[in-house]
Amino acid sequence: MILAARHEPSGRAPGDAQRPGAPSSSAHFREFCPVDSWSPAINLYRLRQRVDVCVDLAGVEPKSIVLRIESSKLVIEGVRVAPQPAAEGDDVMCIESMEIDHGPFCRQVALPPHVRHARVQIQYAQGLLWVRIPIGKGK
Repeated sequence: MILAARHEPSGRAPGDAQRPGAPSSSAHFREFCPVDSWSPAINLYRLRQRVDVCVDLAGVEPKSIVLRIESSKLVIEGVRVAPQPAAEGDDVMCIESMEIDHGPFCRQVALPPHVRHARVQIQYAQGLLWVRIPIGKGK
């Protein structure tokens, strides 16, 4: 997982350009998510001195997730591979239903003023990505 904090609205996030599996457009900051990406569900919690974001990313490899904190938003990008059953022998698979989103994803979350970029905490467990973002004056 890569976390890049930038104060300017455009530029390049450290480490994004050459990371395998990253969406090709993740190397550049932009105002909107790509139209060909899906948007994971989130829960957003506002506490007195922090914001907690919980993102539903079941089946996503943590190394394919890129987080950026721009001046007023959190951007979460990555890729989820389509789930498929294990092949057994020469079985022919016929897809009857496919409702689980896969491919590149992107989600943007508006942040309150005075985000403390240097103290962001990230945890990924059981398919949920938790991002704890302290707010308040100072670093």
